[in-house]
Amino acid sequence: MDNYPSAPNANPIEETATDYLQMHRIPELFHNLSASIVYNRPDDPKGFMVDYLEQLKKARATGLPFPALVQDTDLTSVFRMLDPVGLGYITYSQYASTMEALGITKYNTAPTGKDKDQISSETFCQEAKKRLNELNATFFVQ
Repeated sequence: MDNYPSAPNANPIEETATDYLQMHRIPELFHNLSASIVYNRPDDPKGFMVDYLEQLKKARATGLPFPALVQDTDLTSVFRMLDPVGLGYITYSQYASTMEALGITKYNTAPTGKDKDQISSETFCQEAKKRLNELNATFFVQ
């Protein structure tokens, strides 16, 4: 018989707090906010955080894009690096691995062009932008 200690009983208050934070995507909000602060290195980080949250609130209310580190031009540049000879497409394997490298774990696994193993720049950029927007939204969507 193995003599392993049993796992401690979960604290119901901690579980409730964790569930609440997860439901409202607070960890993602802090991750995105922290990443943006480190990337931009503002002179007034607290003011930057307020501005960031105001942009997020405005985007939520108006449907405008959410604050994001990765812009459309960045996605185009990524595609060009994956297609250095300019064929106009990348393989599905390149598409999938790049989505994961961008932190996108939930993406369209059957994008246009998968059947021919030729994912176009338009498809790649649209899918990445859509999924990054979902990640950057950082609020609970019902």
